[in-house]
Amino acid sequence: MAIFLRLLSHLPLPALHGLSALVSSFAYYVIKLRLRVVRENMTNAFPELDTAEINQLSRDFYRHYGQVMAEMVRSISITENALLQRVNFSGEEILAEYLKEGRPVLATAAHQCNIEWLLLACSAKFACPFEAVYRPLSDSHLERLTYETHRRFGGTPINDRAVIKEIMARRNEPRIIAIVPDQSPNIGDDKLWTTFLNQQTAFFIAPEVIAKFTKFPVVFLSMRRTGLGRYQVTIEKLAEPPYSNDHTITERYVKRVERQIREDPSNWLWAHKRWKHKRPLYDGA
Repeated sequence: MAIFLRLLSHLPLPALHGLSALVSSFAYYVIKLRLRVVRENMTNAFPELDTAEINQLSRDFYRHYGQVMAEMVRSISITENALLQRVNFSGEEILAEYLKEGRPVLATAAHQCNIEWLLLACSAKFACPFEAVYRPLSDSHLERLTYETHRRFGGTPINDRAVIKEIMARRNEPRIIAIVPDQSPNIGDDKLWTTFLNQQTAFFIAPEVIAKFTKFPVVFLSMRRTGLGRYQVTIEKLAEPPYSNDHTITERYVKRVERQIREDPSNWLWAHKRWKHKRPLYDGA
């Protein structure tokens, strides 16, 4: 599979987008891949939408997600200049200010649009170490390919099991450390329960714990689609020390992610089981 993806990545992006249109249509109309999960998630998140609107939103999601899959394949061989022509940034001065002061920055984002291109473009864009926390894949060949792709423009992937060790080893070095924590945490993970898209939802609190322990400032990377294979990334301040003892950082992150989704709902990752765990009757349970 890894060899096939390497070969496929050399196709022009329009060809990959064309192929993705066929694949996403097959996934939606024929095999209905995770369609029940997608529609259930959307219906619970947007109770004000009727069936026709949910169906249209789900079709848009499959189309956009197919395009993202094509772009992820292209990531294997895309050039740095070609990528930066397709991913534009604003708000870079916020990062520049922190880095000029010699402060590491914790960057958060959501699984909105093309998170792979977001992280890869940050590696190419910023003249400082860029590290992204990730969870290794079970397939060793795909894991090696993914790791190599993330390192193409100078980025450094950090295994999520070693994140604290890696951060503390160079805690005073100006750099950007990216964490994308809007997936569903496991039962044993430290989490915060809060209202998100009309539902009680568990969120990882690791970014908040790290920020408070290290006193790193936190930014949010907002990504929106501006055209086929083109995106705009806006860098925004989310929080900076001194920090309080509550969950302000996580709550701000949750609100920012929800606002981004409501502005552009078809470009969030609806196919995962975001609400597979229910809040226990007692928070300590």
